[in-house]
Amino acid sequence: MYASPIKGLNNYKIVHALKENPVVYEDLILEFWKTTKFEALGGEGNGSIEVVVQKKNIVVTEQMIREVLLFGDKETDPINHSPEVIEALLPRLTYEGTYPPLLKKFVHPYWRLLMHMFIICMTENREGTDQLNITQYAAFISLITNQDYNYSKYVFEGMKRNITGVQKDKFMMYPRFLQIILNARYLDLAKSGNTLELKPMGPTCFGALAPKKKSFDQFQGKTPLEKFGQIPKTEEVVAEPVNAPVNAEFVVEHNVQMVNVEEPETEFQNLDSDDEGVMISYDGDDELPSEDEVDSTVLAAPLVITSENLALLLN
Repeated sequence: MYASPIKGLNNYKIVHALKENPVVYEDLILEFWKTTKFEALGGEGNGSIEVVVQKKNIVVTEQMIREVLLFGDKETDPINHSPEVIEALLPRLTYEGTYPPLLKKFVHPYWRLLMHMFIICMTENREGTDQLNITQYAAFISLITNQDYNYSKYVFEGMKRNITGVQKDKFMMYPRFLQIILNARYLDLAKSGNTLELKPMGPTCFGALAPKKKSFDQFQGKTPLEKFGQIPKTEEVVAEPVNAPVNAEFVVEHNVQMVNVEEPETEFQNLDSDDEGVMISYDGDDELPSEDEVDSTVLAAPLVITSENLALLLN
């Protein structure tokens, strides 16, 4: 059941930004967010994010994000869709809840896996992996349907809100994206000190799709699954065997708080959230790996996400 959405990742416009996996230097990212400011007249009138890091002037603009992260978008692309387009796609995603927001627990697990991956990689959420707001949902359906969407502005506006928002404390948003930008445009920055330990998404992530308890407050299966957009094109593709560990990583781009407390030791778990889970329909041999079948020594060395590595999780 999960083979086609996982293999279909390579069709997405944002695939480069999903796969790129630099070493993230924590001190660099912390210094960036602690003193950064937004300049409304910078970036050729579109605004710029400016900061001094290691006594060097750093400027990040929407266009720089577009050029470095290779989102494949244009400045003229939209960042939202009409309510009619949004609402028309809700039943096609098998959504059985109220909207907005879009709650992950009310969609079929086929689409729920993609939603979870998008939330982990591409949202500015400070905490929680259970819902998409209106703008995030527009970005998500644009991926599926291959519609034009300004992902560069989407990321830039999220960074801007982290600076100018009502909450006084900034958090360590998009550390991986920032490190990619700094590596590409500011080569003389010293890279030393602690590196940021990124949370992996391995075989046990599929446990997050399993039901935790009987409840009507979850997907009930009343709406039949429809596979549409870019995903079905990859349904019959057979993945070439690759020599890679049975593990992959979705790098968390949010929920890294800038607080002076001792961080707990990273645990590899089932990514439990505050939703109820959904029932899974099995297709043939698509069995989920049990915790007993997962080698903890493999999980200790996660890799960046690739469609090939993810496909191995299904074998």
